[in-house]
Amino acid sequence: RYALTVTSTGNAAAYTGTASTITTMTSTTTPALNGPRQGVHDQKGNFWLLNNNANTLVVLNASQAYAPTTVVGSGTLGKTDGVGTNAQFYHPEGVALDAGGNLYVADTWNHTIRKITPDAVVSTVAGLAGSFGAADGTNSKARFYRPTGIAVDGATNLYVADSFNHTLRLITPAGQVTTIAGLAGIWGSTDGSNNTARFYLPQGIVLAASGDLFVTDSGNQSLRKISLVGTNWVVSTVAGSTGLAGNENGSGSSGQFYFPAGLGTDNTGQLYLADTANHLIRTTRAVPPTLQFTRQGNQIVLFWPVSAEGFALEQTAALGPFAAWSLVTDNIVSNEDNFIRTSTMVTNTYYRLRFQ
Repeated sequence: RYALTVTSTGNAAAYTGTASTITTMTSTTTPALNGPRQGVHDQKGNFWLLNNNANTLVVLNASQAYAPTTVVGSGTLGKTDGVGTNAQFYHPEGVALDAGGNLYVADTWNHTIRKITPDAVVSTVAGLAGSFGAADGTNSKARFYRPTGIAVDGATNLYVADSFNHTLRLITPAGQVTTIAGLAGIWGSTDGSNNTARFYLPQGIVLAASGDLFVTDSGNQSLRKISLVGTNWVVSTVAGSTGLAGNENGSGSSGQFYFPAGLGTDNTGQLYLADTANHLIRTTRAVPPTLQFTRQGNQIVLFWPVSAEGFALEQTAALGPFAAWSLVTDNIVSNEDNFIRTSTMVTNTYYRLRFQ
């Protein structure tokens, strides 16, 4: 079996279950990968991967040729908290990493959310193993129904795609669970706020730099966005055509998916989506790239990321509803990670990046 990861330079690498020993970890087990699911990179370049069918978490160590080593999980189905390989999981599918090096796992068929410290201590944050449901509440009083995707923000709030409940859940650092979007047990595709919105088997979830959440709404064949506006969680559909499976590229509803599941993002705002039934990795920029500028004498220097594929520079002499935007193609050069354009400031000119 293989696990696939993509580096910051865009290179893809496949890893196999070859032997390795990592002396700093609790276990020196050298597993084959069996049903690898979601993984995350840490700041040292190590890749932490859920070995779903083996009910374990393995690390692919950057300093040891990325050979997998079991860190937590006994390899047998169970629900036991504990240290290292004394802990047990039940086909976990989602994992997220916070700034302190703690991992959070959606232990899917235990219907719980687990935490793994840097010392490989496993504890249950929310839910009660073996008891599924939809109740909000604190720690073990809360209930989930096949949670899959999980994301964490800078304040260590957790966001969970609770797939069989068709909802999005929030877990505070104190373990308080609330439903922020969707209505438990009621599936649909309606955009809206809070419990007026509807999902159908949400799977993957990521938190963008903008603070917006993006979710693969698998049963609806779509990509959804959840934004906090005041005290309301506002849900909108940003890509895909609800209920219509396909493999068309395009923007908005002209793009098509076929049971999208896993979801990831990078620091440029690019999303990467595992389009499972199409056997494809798809990408889309859900967060617009940033156009930046500096002034050098009477010269203005504009720059924006080369990763902003599909976005073009436009200019206008005046703003307003009747502004005449025109495409800018001259004096644009690339330098490492950015496009750069230098021009002389003569008259008022306004610039923007627009998806073409």
